[in-house]
Amino acid sequence: MEPIYEQIWGGALPYQDKRDDKGHAKTVKDYAIKLLETEQGNEEIVIPAAILHDIGWSQMSKEERMSCFKRFDKNIRIKHQKLGVKLAKKLLEQIDYNPKSIEEILEIIDGHDIREGFLSQNDGIVRDADKLWRYSEIGFWTDHRKISLSKKEHYETLKKNIDAKNFFYLENSREIARKELGKREKEIFEM
Repeated sequence: MEPIYEQIWGGALPYQDKRDDKGHAKTVKDYAIKLLETEQGNEEIVIPAAILHDIGWSQMSKEERMSCFKRFDKNIRIKHQKLGVKLAKKLLEQIDYNPKSIEEILEIIDGHDIREGFLSQNDGIVRDADKLWRYSEIGFWTDHRKISLSKKEHYETLKKNIDAKNFFYLENSREIARKELGKREKEIFEM
């Protein structure tokens, strides 16, 4: 990772992974970088947005942060996005990041969990990377611990989402999800 992204990562680190989801921020960042290898996207937008997309959770109570696993509450999701925009703006301005890029990064963060459709290729890459967390080994098992579905039900839900309209932006993301879910299938049924 280039030094500027390392600097953003370092600034954001105290605000990461606040929903008992250790590894989420790194996994999303890594998927975003992987998608940039094959997809047209602006790394100056995508990498910082991937790093910063969930830092707003750190500004909320633990009860609020964890409630999203029990039920979908649009207001809680909006709150974390708005707080994330505010904190991301502060962190990016502190390092004199390109103001035009800041604007697009904040637009991606604001609405990344609730927006219908996609704003741009950059938005699609970031949001796909965030969703791919659910399919990764660490993400699958972390989320499974917090939801009230059996392993098989959790697996089936994720499988159904791969081809759901507006879930993934990129076909490449669907392929990555299928491969990861294939690994989870072996883990589930070999247990």
